[in-house]
Amino acid sequence: RSRVVSHPRPRKGLAEREGPRPLAAAVAARSAARRGGQGFSSAGGMADFESIRSLPQPRRFAELTPQAQHYKSFRTQWKQKETARVLNLAFSPAKPHRLAVVSGTKVGLWQAGKDGNAEASSSVSKFKDLTQCVAWRSDGKLMLAGEAGGSCAVVEAETKKVLRRLRGHGDAVTCCAFAAADRSRAATGGRDGKLRVWDVATSELLQTVDAHTDCMKVLAPGPGGPDVWITAGYDGKVKLWDLSLGADAAAACVASVDHGHPVEAGAAFPGGALFASAGGTEVKLWDLASGGKLVQTLADAHSKAVTAVCLDGAASVMLTASFDGFAKVFSAAGLQHMWTFRLPGPATCAAWRPDSKAFAVGLDDGQWQLRQLRPGAGAAKADAEDGAAAAAEKAPQKSRAKREGRLRGLDAEPDEEEDEVVEEERPTKRREKQLDFFFRKFEYRKALEFIVQPTTNQQDGLAGIEELLQRGSLQLAMTEIGEELCLKTLRWLLKVFGQGDSISQQLFMEALHTLLDSNKCLQPPCSQELVDAVDRLENKVTQELKIQEVLMETSGMLKTVTAL
Repeated sequence: RSRVVSHPRPRKGLAEREGPRPLAAAVAARSAARRGGQGFSSAGGMADFESIRSLPQPRRFAELTPQAQHYKSFRTQWKQKETARVLNLAFSPAKPHRLAVVSGTKVGLWQAGKDGNAEASSSVSKFKDLTQCVAWRSDGKLMLAGEAGGSCAVVEAETKKVLRRLRGHGDAVTCCAFAAADRSRAATGGRDGKLRVWDVATSELLQTVDAHTDCMKVLAPGPGGPDVWITAGYDGKVKLWDLSLGADAAAACVASVDHGHPVEAGAAFPGGALFASAGGTEVKLWDLASGGKLVQTLADAHSKAVTAVCLDGAASVMLTASFDGFAKVFSAAGLQHMWTFRLPGPATCAAWRPDSKAFAVGLDDGQWQLRQLRPGAGAAKADAEDGAAAAAEKAPQKSRAKREGRLRGLDAEPDEEEDEVVEEERPTKRREKQLDFFFRKFEYRKALEFIVQPTTNQQDGLAGIEELLQRGSLQLAMTEIGEELCLKTLRWLLKVFGQGDSISQQLFMEALHTLLDSNKCLQPPCSQELVDAVDRLENKVTQELKIQEVLMETSGMLKTVTAL
């Protein structure tokens, strides 16, 4: 056996390029070359090559786990575009599980039509201000809709009439919920951080609690009756309240935990004992019934802030959505990742349908979409599980090629009579150049000092100037470098002046202009040596201008001759 080792092509210097090209085009061409057959690692610097690797191929459908196959079968069924940002979504607990969409100054109600497509059953638009949140009662007959003006409307779902308004918040109502044990009891939370409990039948304000020091974002009924509530907000706190102990915040707060980031969303498990909070890029699971014990943490669930977290009907699957444009499905028991959905934009909210066969995601640009389980996917999931169990019981026998031949693997013992063991040679490690080391360590000032040394090759120095320019660090490396280094840089620029092709000259001018603009010791030169160096540079520029004037005259003469 032998291994074929491909050696990377050495990097071309500036002098090896042919033909004049603009500086921007040269930098773009070099960047394109680096993204080609030979790449550069971000940690390895400009000359740290990486070997070519085969692109990772997606696994075939049959190779996915049964759970992954199940959630891959969720297809986009509905797509709609609202006039404003979608702030909240909620499914009705009662069939046909209508979807309430909060956007602008209305709450739209959607349900499946005869052909399965989205059908706008109606919309509630009797709001004077922007709507912020929505919540259904357990029987699906009433809705709560919070407004930016500080009131919360009680809406009858069948007639779409606003029965009454719960007024009392000094700012926008950002979350609301009905009590699980008492249908006539509801609670609202506002941007003012206050928790208010209401009697829906009479619109009477029962209790007010200063729950949070910042905007409250999550409100859910807790364990133990209609007086127990779970709240969370932008102050990073998740709190459990038992308002039967009194309206005093210190007495009524049974448990309080710190999420560590402003909490954007949350979901209470059935019974209210467990609660999942989402804030920053983390999702945390709390046992509030035992005093706020942290059960599990899902760190770095997304690359940007998690804006939504919800549970399916059986509370066995957790869905998260984020501003990074992805929605992810996790197992609620162990927070194992099962599947990821790519969204067309940053997500703001999400909701599972109670039958666990569909979920909806709202986006920042006003779009929302519903993904539904493809018909027949449930049976396919069961068949896949049965097939996996049967395969586990009866493992296939290995073929002779895998037992004795060339496919038997690296663990197999060699046959002493027929096999020959060949030791592969280790590739020799290339020695790193000093300039490459400085770039890999992001020490741009030291890279500049190395470039302007008299022993440094001019083309290598110009290549270093190009790398600084490409990284956007040329001005950083040349700002206030002191008289001594300024003098060395000017002397190096004098040697480079007029050498190389047009790209080299443009790099020279970029370096010279940056040096003169970024050092006070050159405005004007503060020492005789600096004055002499600048004078020599000025003389060279004057000579070059005279040559250009002669060339202009020659060009005019040639044009006259060729025009005859």
